Parts: sequence; C-alpha cells; structure tokens
Amino acid sequence: MIQDEEYELLVTTPERIAALGFKPQKEVLTNHVLPYAGELDEESTRFLQQVKTNLAKAVMLREMKPACGVWSSRLMKYLRIYGLKFGKEDHIALIKLAYELVLIPDLEPCKIHKFATLFIMLTKKKHLVSPEELTLQWRPLYDVGKKIFAKNATSIGLYHYLTPNRGTGGGMLDMIRKFISGNGLDDALNMFGMARPGDELPTSLEGSYMSMVKCARPYFELSATKEMLEEFLPQIQPWSTDTHMMGQMTGFLPVGLYPKDAAHEHELWFDNLMALWDVCYNSPCGISDLMTLFSGLAKKNPGTVDWNPYVPKMFTRFLHALNLPVNYKDMQYSKNHSLDTKDMASWIVWTINPDGLTLKHLRCFVGAVESYLHSANAGRWSYRLRDLLRKLAREFLNRVRREREKRYRNSWENKTPEAYKLRDEDITEFVNIALEPTLQAVYSRSGSLDISIALQNLATLRPAIVVPPLLERLRTSLTSLTEPHRVTAAMSAVAAVARPMLQGAHGDYPEGPTHVVPLLLAVLPGLDPNDIKKTLVTLHFILIFSWMVPYIDCSSAHEHYPDLTEEELLTCQSTAQFEDFVLVFLDRLFTIIESSVMEHVRLDTKESDCVRSKTDAVMETAISSAATAVLMQCSPKIFKEALKKFKAFANESTYETNVSGSMIGVLLKVFARIDSESTLAAFVPDLCEELNELLSTEEAIRDENPQRDLSYSLVLLMNVVECDGVVLLKYIPQIIPVLDKALKLHAKYSLIRACEILSHMFTSLCYVDLKEWRSSPKDYGSAPQTWLPIREWGRGCLLKEADFKWHVPCEEEAACAQMLVDRYLKPELARLRQWLSNERDMCRERRLRCFYVINAVLSCSTFLPPPNEEPVTLMESLVPATSLPFTNGVKHTVTLDGENLRVALTRLLLEVQARMLDDKTDDTRGLEMLIQVWERAVVMKGLRSGSGLEARLRSYGALERALDGRGGVAGDAHGAAKLRTLVADGARLQDEARLDLVCDAGITPSALQALNALYELSINTYSSVRMLAQLRLSWMLSHYPYSYRALVPKLAELLHQGGEGDEWHARHKGALFIMLGPRTGPLTAKQDWEVVKTLWPAILKAPLSEKPSILRLEQAFSETLHRHFPTVNTRLVISQSAIEAAKRFFTEAELSEAKLAELLANAEARELAHSDKIEKIYTALVDELVDVAETPNIQWRRLELAMQMLTYCPSVQTPYTARAVRLALHSLLHDDIAVRRTAQRFTHFALQQRKRELKKIKVDPYEIAGVKKPEKFEPGYRKDLEWAMWSEDKKVPETDEEWDRPWLRNPNYGFYCWPQELEVAAPASQQVFSSDVPPAEMEEGERHIHDFFSDDANVDKLVSFLTVEEKKGKDKFSGVRFSMFKSLFAQFGPVITEKFLIHARRCAADSQEAPQRFASEVAASALRAPRYWRRQDALSIYDCVLEVYSAGLTSVIPETMEDWGTSLASGVVKLEPARGGGVLRALLQLCAPPASSAQDPDQHTSFVVCARLYALQGALGSLRWQTALLGFELLARLEAANFMQHPYQNVRETVGSLLMTIFDTELVFSGGAPRFAAFLASVRPRLEPLYDENGDIVIKTAASMAQMAGVSSSSRAPEPEPERCAPRVDVPVASARLDPVDDTQPEHENANEPGESSENARGERLDKNLSTHLDTALRLGGDTVATDLRDHARAINLLTTVLRGCMGMIVRGVHGAITTQYTLVGTACALAARGPSVPHDELARAADGFLASVALAANDAVAFQQALRTMETVAAGRSWWARLACLDFAQPLLFYGLPLLCDQPELAVRAENFTLKLMRDPRLEVRQAAGKLLTGLMHCGALPDEERTLRALTRSCRSAAPLERHAGVLGLCAYLASRPYSLGPLLGRVLAELARHTSAPDPVPAAIRAALADFRRTHQDDWPRHRDQLTQEELDLLADLTSPPSYCA
Repeated sequence: MIQDEEYELLVTTPERIAALGFKPQKEVLTNHVLPYAGELDEESTRFLQQVKTNLAKAVMLREMKPACGVWSSRLMKYLRIYGLKFGKEDHIALIKLAYELVLIPDLEPCKIHKFATLFIMLTKKKHLVSPEELTLQWRPLYDVGKKIFAKNATSIGLYHYLTPNRGTGGGMLDMIRKFISGNGLDDALNMFGMARPGDELPTSLEGSYMSMVKCARPYFELSATKEMLEEFLPQIQPWSTDTHMMGQMTGFLPVGLYPKDAAHEHELWFDNLMALWDVCYNSPCGISDLMTLFSGLAKKNPGTVDWNPYVPKMFTRFLHALNLPVNYKDMQYSKNHSLDTKDMASWIVWTINPDGLTLKHLRCFVGAVESYLHSANAGRWSYRLRDLLRKLAREFLNRVRREREKRYRNSWENKTPEAYKLRDEDITEFVNIALEPTLQAVYSRSGSLDISIALQNLATLRPAIVVPPLLERLRTSLTSLTEPHRVTAAMSAVAAVARPMLQGAHGDYPEGPTHVVPLLLAVLPGLDPNDIKKTLVTLHFILIFSWMVPYIDCSSAHEHYPDLTEEELLTCQSTAQFEDFVLVFLDRLFTIIESSVMEHVRLDTKESDCVRSKTDAVMETAISSAATAVLMQCSPKIFKEALKKFKAFANESTYETNVSGSMIGVLLKVFARIDSESTLAAFVPDLCEELNELLSTEEAIRDENPQRDLSYSLVLLMNVVECDGVVLLKYIPQIIPVLDKALKLHAKYSLIRACEILSHMFTSLCYVDLKEWRSSPKDYGSAPQTWLPIREWGRGCLLKEADFKWHVPCEEEAACAQMLVDRYLKPELARLRQWLSNERDMCRERRLRCFYVINAVLSCSTFLPPPNEEPVTLMESLVPATSLPFTNGVKHTVTLDGENLRVALTRLLLEVQARMLDDKTDDTRGLEMLIQVWERAVVMKGLRSGSGLEARLRSYGALERALDGRGGVAGDAHGAAKLRTLVADGARLQDEARLDLVCDAGITPSALQALNALYELSINTYSSVRMLAQLRLSWMLSHYPYSYRALVPKLAELLHQGGEGDEWHARHKGALFIMLGPRTGPLTAKQDWEVVKTLWPAILKAPLSEKPSILRLEQAFSETLHRHFPTVNTRLVISQSAIEAAKRFFTEAELSEAKLAELLANAEARELAHSDKIEKIYTALVDELVDVAETPNIQWRRLELAMQMLTYCPSVQTPYTARAVRLALHSLLHDDIAVRRTAQRFTHFALQQRKRELKKIKVDPYEIAGVKKPEKFEPGYRKDLEWAMWSEDKKVPETDEEWDRPWLRNPNYGFYCWPQELEVAAPASQQVFSSDVPPAEMEEGERHIHDFFSDDANVDKLVSFLTVEEKKGKDKFSGVRFSMFKSLFAQFGPVITEKFLIHARRCAADSQEAPQRFASEVAASALRAPRYWRRQDALSIYDCVLEVYSAGLTSVIPETMEDWGTSLASGVVKLEPARGGGVLRALLQLCAPPASSAQDPDQHTSFVVCARLYALQGALGSLRWQTALLGFELLARLEAANFMQHPYQNVRETVGSLLMTIFDTELVFSGGAPRFAAFLASVRPRLEPLYDENGDIVIKTAASMAQMAGVSSSSRAPEPEPERCAPRVDVPVASARLDPVDDTQPEHENANEPGESSENARGERLDKNLSTHLDTALRLGGDTVATDLRDHARAINLLTTVLRGCMGMIVRGVHGAITTQYTLVGTACALAARGPSVPHDELARAADGFLASVALAANDAVAFQQALRTMETVAAGRSWWARLACLDFAQPLLFYGLPLLCDQPELAVRAENFTLKLMRDPRLEVRQAAGKLLTGLMHCGALPDEERTLRALTRSCRSAAPLERHAGVLGLCAYLASRPYSLGPLLGRVLAELARHTSAPDPVPAAIRAALADFRRTHQDDWPRHRDQLTQEELDLLADLTSPPSYCA
C-alpha cells in the first residue's frame, strides 16, 4: 500500500468527510490516481453499506451458509479494493463482529480460518485503534485454540482441517513460466532474482489462528496477563513433546502494554520464564519459542527491560542456533536450538543502546561467523546466516524509521525513550559491523536475493560506506574473462543499492551519480548472446537504473545553473554519452536478435511448424522490459535517433517470425506504446503499402505456404497497432483494406497473425491504461533549460505530483470499434447462421476462420458490458448476494444490432456447439478454438494473460521493498517517496484488482448456459478438447459462487447412466477429472453435505472400468478427500454474543421493522430446522455409503474407497449411524487387508463418538498435599508434589475409599506450579461406562459394539487376522490399533478386556513377530484403559497385563524389542503412581531384579536384559517426574547387579541410555544436580583398578593386559611403570589424573619422538591380534584370569557406561547443565581416540562422544569458568595425547563461548594463556594444534589485545630456544591464517618477521611455507582488491616469500 501522509491529508478534506459521512481510517490512496477516481466515493459508500448491513443481517438471522460466508468474503474484497475506508466506529464494530464469529462454538475449521483472516485484515494497522477504544476477551479465543490443537481429536483424524503445503518454487522453469506470462516490471524483477514473497495472509488454520492472537493481544484487558499465567504456567512440563502450549503462551502474553503498566505485564513473568529457559534449555516442549516472547518485549517495549545481563547468554544461544560446522571430530548434534532468525534479529536490533554493549557483542558475533558466508564455505548453515543478515539489516532500518519518522510519533504504541534512541554513530557502527560479512557473501552462488536485500537496507542507511566497495568489486570483476559469476553477482549487488547511490548529496553520497554513466557503458558488453545468464543480469542492471535515471543530455546545464557542485558538473558532463549508450544498447539487442534466428535444416519445413524454445521466450520478455525502461526515459531527441536506428534495422532484412521476427515485433510494440505518433508515422504507411502489394493477387491469398515477407510484415503490423487508440484512428483507413484481404488468407499461420492485428486494434481502442510512466512528470523536452534532471535521479514522486495521463476510450474510439464489429463480426455470424440453417455448407477451415475473427472481436472487453439478466438462484438464502457497484471509467458500449453482444454470441455459440457435437465432428482444432471463444465471451476480462492477481501483488510488493527509500539519510519527502514508475505499476494493479475482485449476484442465465456448454466439452471424446474445457470450467466454478451446484446433478446422472465403448470411457474420464478439480477446492470435496451426498455414492455406483486411466482416477479420490475435505458442521448454533455484535449496525427503528422483526423472531427455529436438515442429509449419506459397502460381490477397489469415504467424513457432532457401526465391526473380519486396516480407524471413530463424558470435580492441590499454599510458587520438586509421585512408602489402595481419593489425571500439571483449582476425575463410583449399562438400554450402535466383541468367535477371528504379518520388515507398533483397543477396553470394561488379554498372553509367549506385536498393542491398551474404573476391576486387569509383559519380555525377539518398549511407554502414560504402584513395582522387579550374592551377570541372556531395560526406560520416560524416586531405586539395583560394568557391550549401551533417563528427571530449578554429583563421586572409588601408583588412570589395551596376565601367572613379577612400559612392550598406554596435578612436565614425556609412530603401529597390530582372545578370557575365563585384570576390565566397562550416560544427559536431556560433567573431561581427553574413532574401540568412541557433547553444550558463565579450569588442569598434565585432545575439545568450546570471552576480558586472557602455553609444548602435534586454536581466537576477535600478543610472539620468534622460536612463528602464522578473506593491519610487520626465519631449522620453515600457501589460496579470489591495499614493499616481500627460490647461477 502506498503511504503518503501529506496526500492523505490533502484528499481527506472536511467537504469529503461530510459527503462520506465519516473520516476514513486508512484508505487505499492509489484509488485517487485512477482516471475514474471521482466516482469511487459514491461506489464505495454503496458497497460498504450493502456489505456491513447484509453481513450483520446474515448473523442475526443465524444463516451461516451461504449468507455469512458470502458477505464476509465481500467484506474482504472491500478491504482489498478500498482499504479501511470506513469510520472508526464502523471499524471497531466490524472487528468485534469478526472476533465473535471466530468464537462461535463448534464452528467448522474452514470458517474459523476465514473469519480469522478477516479479523487479521481489519486489525493489521494496529495504530488506528488504541487499547482504550477496544477491549477483547482472551479466554474464548484460547478455548478455540485448545480445540484446534487438541491431540485427542486431531491426531486420529476425527477433527480434521487443511494444512496446505505451498511450494516455494525457484527453479529456472518456474522463472521461465513467470517471464512468459508477460507482466512487465514485476516479472522482470522476479526473473532477475530480486523478488521474494511478501507479507502474505496465513494459508493454514494454525497460521491464521496464531496471527489472529497476535493481532488481538494488544486489546486484551489489563488483568489478562495474570489470568494467562495462571492458565499457562501450571501446564509447563519440561519433558513434554507438545509444543502447542508454549507456542500459545508466547502468542497470547501481551508485550506491548504501556511502561506504566509493567507490573501487569512482563514483570509478572520475565524472571520466571528466563529462569525456565536457563534450566530447561534442551526441553522438547517448545522452550525456544520463548525467544519470540523476549524479542517481542524488546521491540514493543524498548528500554523498559535492562537486557545487559542477558546479552552474553543470548548471543551464545544465537551461535548454537546457526548450526555451524564447529564441532569436535566432526561429531555434531542439534537439540531444540532452532531459534527463528527473525526473533534473533529483532532482539539484537532493539537491545542496541548508546552504551554499546550489544554492538560490542554483535561485532564479536559477526566476526565469528563471517567466514562461513564466503562462497567457498557454503553449507547447510549458509541459508540461516544469510537470512539473519537480511533480517538484521531490515529490522535495524525499521527501528531507525520508527524512531525518526513523523508518522510513528502519533501512534499509541510505545515509543523509544530518548536516552535509548539510536545515535548517528550507532547507525554508522552497525553498518560497518554488518557490511563486511554481507560483502563476503556477495559472490555466493545461492541466496543472492537475501544479500541484495541486506545491501539495499544498509545502503539506505549509509550509502557512502556501502556503495564504494561494491563499485570496486564490480570494476575489478568486469575485467575478468574467466569468472562470469563474479560479474553477474557484482552487478546484482550494485543494482540492489542503485537508489541510495543515485540520490547523491541528498543521500550523503555526492559521488554516487558520477558513476552512473560509466557503469552503464561498462556493462553493455555483458549483453552477450552466448551467455544468457549474464545477458539477463545485465538487462536487469540496466532496467533498475533506467527506472530512476532520465536519459537526457544535461551537458549544457552549467549555462543555466551556476550553483552546480563539482560532482553535479561531472555528472552533467557524463550525460552527454546517454545517446551513445542508448544506441549501443540497441546495437547489442540487435546482435542478440540476429543470433536468435531460427534456421531450418530441412527444406520442406514450414516456419509456422517451428516452436521457439523457452529460453527464447525468456529473452524476448527480458528485452521487452529493459527496452521499455530505457526508451521510456529517453528525451525526445534521443528517442528520435533510437527510432531511426530501429527502423533501419527492422527494414534492412526479412526475419523469420518465430524468434527473431517476434523479438523485433516486441521492440516495435515498445516504441509504439511510448510514442505512438512517431512510431506509427514511421511504420504503418510503408507496412500497409507493402502488404497491399503482397496481397494483391488471389494466389497470394490462397497460398498455404505464404512468403516470409508476408508473415514478417503481418507480425510488424500486429505489434505496431498496439498503441494509443486516438493515434490509431488516423491510420484506420489505411489498415482496413489490408485487413479485408488478410482475414481471407488460407494459410493458418498468416490468418492467425491477421486476426491478432484485429485483436490488437480492439485492445488499443478500448483499454484503460497509463500513457507514460517516466520517473518524473516533467517535460523531458524542456530539460535542462527549465529543470535539472540529475537532481531528481533516484528521487521518489509524491502522489500529489504524479500527474498521470490515462488513456480512457473516447466516443470516437467506441464508434470505430462498433464499425469494426459491424464490418468483420457480422459477416462471420451470418455465415455461421447459414451453416446452422443448412443454407450453405461450411468446411472446418472456414469455421475455424469464423472462430478466429470472433475471438479477435471479443478483445474489446471494456466495451462489452456483462449481460443485464437476473441471476439464477442455486442456493436459497434470506440474505441473497447482490451485484455490487463497479466502475471502470468506460462510458461507451459496443452492441450487435442493439443487443448485448455477449448474450447474442452465447446464444449463437450454443447452437454452433450443439451442431458440431451432433455431427460427432473430429474437428478438434475447431472445438479448441470454440473453447477460447467461450472463455472470452463469458469472462469479463478480455485477454486473461499473465499470472493471477495474488502473484502479481506479491511481485509488486517485492519490487516496492527492493526500491524503498524510507529510513535513509535523505530525510526529505521525495527521498522516501515511491518511485513514479512504482506508483504507476501500483495504479495499474489497483485497476486490475478492481476488475478481478468484482462481485456478481450469482451466475446469469447466459453464463449458466456457457457453463453447461463447457461441461459438455469437458466430457468430449478428445482429450485435448477435454483438458482445455476443464481449465475454463474450473475458472467459472471458482468465479461464480455455488455454480458447482448446477453441475452436480449432471455428473451424478452421467455416472448413473453408464455406457460402453470408447465414447463412454471418455465421458466417464472427463466427469472424474471435473470432480477432482479445481485443485484448490475439488468439487468432490466441497464443504456442502448435499453435494457430497450426491457425488460420493455416484462415484461408488458408477459402472466398473478396468482401464488403467480410470482406475488411477478412482484411486486419486481417496488422496483428494484426505487432503481437501475437512471437518464440516452438521449442527451449528450462532452465539448470542455474535448476534449482539451484529446488532450494532442497526438502529432500533430498523430492528423493529415488521419484516425484519418477523425474520428475527423465527431465526432460532429456522436455524434448528436447518441443522436438523443437514444432520438428516449427513445420516442419509452415511447410510448410502454403508449400502454400497454392503453390496454383495462389490468390487474390492470400490469397497476400499467406500470404507475410506466413511472415515473421511466423521462428525464430532453427529455420531455414525448404527448400521455404519455394524459395518465397521464386521469389516474388522474382512478378507481384504486394506478394508480391515481402514475398519480399525472407522471403529475407533465410532467408539470415540460414543464415549461417555467423564465426570470431573475441582480440588485444591495444596489441600490434598496437606501443605499450606505458598505466597510465591517454586517450580520443580516440592513438598506439595509428593502426593502425585511414586514412593516406596506408598501402598496400592486397599479400599474403595482410598482408591477414590483425588489423583492427578494430567501429569503436565503441577511440576512447574499448581493451578488455582485442579480438575480431577470424580470417584469411580460416580462414573458411568458402557459396561455399566445393560445391553437392552444401550444405544443401538453401542449395543452392536458390545455384542460383536462379546462373541468369542469374532474375537478369535479378529485376533487371527491381527496376528498375521502385513509387510515383512515394515510392521511396527500400530497407534491406530492401540487407540481402538484403548477406547474399547475403557468403555466396555473388564469382560471384553480379559478376552483379548487371554489371547495376548498366548501371543506374548510366541516366538513370531506378528503375535508379539499384537500382544504388545493389547497390553498397552489394557494398561491405559482402567484409569477410571473401580478398584477391583482395575487391579485384576493390571495383574493380567503384567503377565503379558512378563511373557513378552521373556520371549522377546530383535524385531519386536522396539514394539515392547513402545508398548510399555504408551501404556503407562498418565498412570497414577499410587494406583499403579503395583504395576511399577512389578515392572521394576521384572526388568531389574535385585542382585543376589550367587548371581553373576553373565548367566542372563544379554539380549533379554537389554530388552527389559529398554522397555523399563520407556516407562520411566513416559512418567518422568512422577517416578523420579523409582528411577533412583532402579539405579541402586543396577549398581547392585553390576549392570553398569556388564561384560556385554549391548547391555552397557542400554544402561548408559538408562542413566540418562534416570538423571534427566533430576531437574532442579535452584541449585545443581546433587544426586548426579553424588553418583559420579560414588563411581570414582570403583575405578580404583585403573589407577597406578602415581595416582594416574592407566587404560591398558588388550595386548598389554594379555601380557600382564602371562607375567602374573608365571612369575608374578612387579608391574613396570606404565609410561616406561609402553616403549619396551610396544603397547601404547593412555593415562590421565582424575585429581588436579602440578604444572611440572615429566622429563621422559617427549623422548624418542620420531620413533613413536612406528611403535604405535606395532602396538596396534599386536592389540588387534590379541583383543579377541582377551575378550573371551575376560568374559568366560573365570579363575584362569587374574583377579586384578578382571577388575580392570570391569572398571573400563563402568567408565564406558558412565561416559555414555553423561553424553546422553547432555544431548537428549532436558536440563543441558554440564557443570558436574566437567569432572570427567580430563579423563575423557586421555581416553580419546587417536585420529578417527575405530568402530570396535568402544571406550575411545564413548570418550569422543562425551567430549563432543560437552564441547557443543550451552555453557553458562559458571560452567564456562569450570571448563577453563579443567582445560588448564589437562594442559598441565602428563599425557601429551590428553593435551592434544584437550585442544581439539577447546576449539568448539571457546567458539561457542565467544560471547562470554567478549563479556569478561579476564576469561579471554585465561583462554589466551592456555593457548600460548600449549604452543610451547615439547610435543610438535600439540604445538601445531595450539596454533590452530590461536588462529580461531584471532579470527573471532577474542584476544583482549591482539597487538600486544603479536609483540610477545615476535619476541618469541627471536629467541634462541627452538621451542620458543617455533611457538612464535606458529603465532605469526596464526595471524596470517586468521584473515582468510581480508588483510590484517599488521600484515607488513608479520611478513617482515617471518622472512627472517625462512632458513631456520625445521619445523619452522615448514610452518611458514604452509601458512603462506594457505594465505595465497584463500586470498586468490579477491587478489586485485587486496593488492591495492598493500604497499609495494609488502608486495615484494610477499612475492619473495611465496615464490620458490631460483637455483640458477
């Protein structure tokens, strides 16, 4: 929408306000520049009055369909055409009405989506209505959301709504299609990669609902925040996987209240939610959605919260969210760190304040990620980085605008406090920070659009900083012949900043305009016919500049303007080359055209038979768009020269007309549109003379293969007549003789061109369009004498100055059009009538010519008004639709003998079509042309070329943003205004939108006849005819509301009649295609029960066909219904509040009017009767589908489709009929497996519909707990939680009274805090289930269910089917079966449950896969079902279930292990720990029995142990906090049974995973994790066998232990020291201390360095040979192995298990806190694998995984300090390998800790000292790794004082000690490597120092050579730019260092 406040005030005069009766809230200003603007006020007033009155009346009369739907759609159309053009009172009333419509109880989802979208459109401009003027209730809206997101109905499909997947497109083919559509400027922008989707309205129910919440929340009551917290906080359960609650909380909580109301807003929740995010950082419950809340608070309430303490934490999370490839040994995980880049950008931008803290962190953050934006480093992270850059720049520009633009000052929304506002230096600093990474990404091969937008926004703020480096890149790229991508990327980047560059001194960049002409001339060589991409980008570049630069020679401006600045003088002098540029540009286009000539290889090939390629079509449109922009901006003098040059080129040769001739024609059209007078004078006389000569003979007219001259001339004439109609009138006498002959041509190709001449003439005479759309409305011929164009380069145009000239058809043009109709249409119609009356015969070619002429005549659409007929009533309504007023500015009409031409043609075409079909003609070309004629005759828009209105509006929005000048340093109105070209395009779009959104009262009789005619053609025998007709039919069905009802009886009758042969097959196929279309809302899935009842049974009863095409279509119905048929109301009661909201639009007098009062009095009865009628139709539909399904010998495909249809139409309001239930039950026993599978869902729906309502009571949870309610809640484990948790002290209730005590139904409540009142189930004695009702008293469907499952034979047969394997290797635990059995058991009690459990016990003991899976499903269902039963029944079922699990987990097989785990996890969900205490104890006993002294872990089968522990883990994972104590009981048993050091790896892996589940429940909000710390402390003594006498842990390999075993058994010699033992025995030994050690280095540490690798290899070979034998010895050897070796092996196993458990806690746990785990980091460093992990090296893999998880975890300040202490300890340790692993570990740790290093310089100093210390390590590998770490620290800017560090490194380089010298050289090399794509300021000093050490002893020279090789490689791409930054001395020095020495004397 165009914003121009000054113009808005100008048009909103007191007189106009009085005439309208209100002051418009926010109207569409573009309407005021339309040629018929004076008529729009009256039109909009009538439109608004009708819409609001009829919508309110529809609500009051309780007519949802069709009235509410129709009139709400019309209100949305009004908003699209006129904007918010109504008074504030009406605005508020409409908002309230739309809000109440959404809140109607049980409203179907599609209507919710529609009314929510309407609400969004009404409230999008929040500043128009303040919270003081409007108040909305939040809870009803929340209740609507609860129903939408409720899993119990949506997950199974009982409540179904549409969630469309909209493709993003983006391929070349898509762009070609867009370009072919011919949309001018906007499509050119799309083609060149500049457009992106705009702010579209939501397309899904969830999206529209959440958007509605965000629009409504400013208007919630002040007390709403407190009420919301009381609702949402108790539902926070950190282990929950349901993200909807958190999403709703972040959407609902207000963040924009006034600062004075902070106590009612964020102060209530800020600290709690920030602490929640810290504690539950890894939570799967949608915890990252809190970022949306915090960013919204920062944006809507700037300066209210002190964000400084949270800045490091936030930037740490931002780093994690980018998914960068920074990891430990290529191990990476990402768990719930996906923050929205929009929220990240908003928070960063709105927390920037003058103290500079956020900018400081942003600089560090950008420095860290900058190199990942380089094209060489592209990866999965690239998109998020580019997206973040784009949104950062955009959000920052928006903040600048909000703080500085006048229109934001008058809004009620919060303003930025003065002390918090951005200063100019802040803006400059931000641009400098964001620019460098953006420049890095300029050459990226993907995402250029994001980068262009970011550059444009940055350049708007500071063009003097952004534009020069881009111009430099373009300058250097243009000289490159080998890198075309760099040229195109640089051109796109410069084009993105064109407007800020052109504004010159106005934009604080006076040099900008001086570059324009040299740039335009420099890019012309890019128009290369051999490189289409470069050509298109060059055209785009020229296009963008041409929109803003008038091509006027201003070289004489100094004679008229003495005040020219130096830059203006240079610019004026350069404009003398504009004429040269335009002429060379045309020359380049001519070269492209000449190279595009289509050559014919065969002599007998006709030109008309050739088809041009899509590439040629793209090029033609690109040339047209660029040429239009250039020539439109030319001065008359330059245009005259261009026209002369073009005429010479067009006439010098005759071109083929498919490609090159068509391109010339398009260019001629451009010239004719811009200056019709000159162009027609230059071309039309000569063309007419030439054509008269060519057509002078009868032979020429009859020639089937015309001469090329004739075709070429026709193409030129066809294009030149598309011009200004007034000018064309002068040449009509010359053109008509030519046309008289041309329309008689026999050659089809030439005849089509002749008809297009006629069509274009009609178009020119009747169109409403702009005559010009230059960048300035001033006279281009009077410049520079009267105005100076260069001062208007890049400037916008205010609406009051637009001064658009429109072409509106005049009387003379209408008379000419009438003459042409009489001259050419009448003879053709007369000829058709002669044929119809059999007076004269007519061949198909002659008939085709008639159709061509009629089609051409119908191009004068604006002269052809719609038929003035009464609409046909297709759906009864008390508030029928009316034809709303519509104006197009055309006052004249064209008729056919005084009759409406459309009506007359419709009547004739019906006869023609009937005759053609009766003759069974095979004239497919004639029928296809007839379809095109039908389209133009019916559609009000003549030529329907181009993409849809929505796509064009999105393209325009993208174009608007790409050339937006608001927020720039040019603060005047013209600098921020829209370009005049854009305003013109917006005006055109607005005119088209009015035409596209026209509202008809309904389908007229003529249109209905056309609809029926197209239907007949849609079922034609020929497929090409059917396809074309079906496309037009789909458009008509979507344009005329409810018109599909006219086709439904015809389709049903067609399918019912049947037939045989190919003709019937074609008609059948056509009917099926019609029902499957249109794609957006298929006919067969209309939300109309009457239509559904007619079509669905008709499809099922249609005659069978075995043709593959028919079978495929019938199969498509299932998918179509599943995707497009949502839940539809069978009953509806409009709420009283909605009716009260509607009454505001009526006065008391109007309401008391007799007729309306009578209607209102009967409204409720009518609504009830309508609901009864719809319900009856629905019931009849279900019964009819049942009839079909019960038909004997029905084909299996039809049966499957009938069953699927029954499952696609369940109703929450109306249950299935008893017959349907019986069908579902019997289908469970059907032979067809697909039918049985569908019947399971069908049966589940029937059970859910008959589920009896659970009786609930409300209790005080604190009263139950016996605890006084605290004043402030404390989240986490508390005394008041104990009543809902498992405890060893709690016993299973032994009496009914104990059983009926209140218990927690929903474990999502309570852990964080309790609600005010907790809703729990009433006692079991008060509940009523189906099993409590005698069968005779049951509802019929319920009785069918009871009888079916009470029959043992049915149960046996069902079980036999369910225990059959369906798909080998694909079958899994079925959620549908589980849900069906759960509902069945819960409702029908223990009798039926026990029947299935008997089978389950038998199947569980079976060794087959399918029976076990069935047993697992039944067991889970039976475990869940008895929650609300009486005590005895529940306990007896629990006992039976435990028997099933016992048998199943004993007979488990690998294929069903996962199924049993899923079963137990699903079964115990919401199990109350006290009532189910017996179950939990029994499961614990089964899966982890207490250890006995005689028991050895080897005696159990390891697989069964794993399966049982896996299943138990699933149970603990489902119950989480309620069974925390049970988890620690399990831990005690695992330790007692030595399972953590079990000899089998699979058991240890399972136990490690189990440890994660046990300790993950230890979520403590205040403090650490005491139990976990105690556990690690208890593990340490059990690792004693790993210690040596020095206190080091020694991990011996298999080979060394085998040798020790041999020594022990022979002589028991004393064991040598581990470090000294390794070289002698050739076995590597890893060691590390658990306790801190001193900093002394062992003397022997690095002895014999060169030989160590060979020793390692020998040790590994020996280890490989002996490992298998030792493994066997450890597990099975018993007394043959020494006790200490067995203990050593067990200690290794224990350590492996603990490391795995710790890794699982970090990766999969909820907490994410890792402070406690750092006690194991030192040990893990010593155990890490040397190089890549070896699959069989279990301990090393566990250590690597643990280190990777710790390094990538989110460290807070405390954990980070602990990490530094641990790293310093390891760095001082004895093992060089541990130090090396520690450096690998430190790289990701320090990278993600950068914000903490930036925030606390002392931590940065410690990190630097750690690195420098290890750079002096005696071990070469350690030094090199430390050098890489220093590179990273320098690259990210983490060093506190880099210059000081370099001075210290330089001193080290000059040291005599080799280690010290090598460390210094490595440090200087690190400086080189730290700037991979730029040059550091100290590069010269570093190079000079390195040059002194090239002859030093190794490894110094090798390090220098490697560093310089990397430097040369990374700087190669931009070397020309880098070279200019170096002095000659530095270049010589670099050349000496990088060039190899010469050995020639």
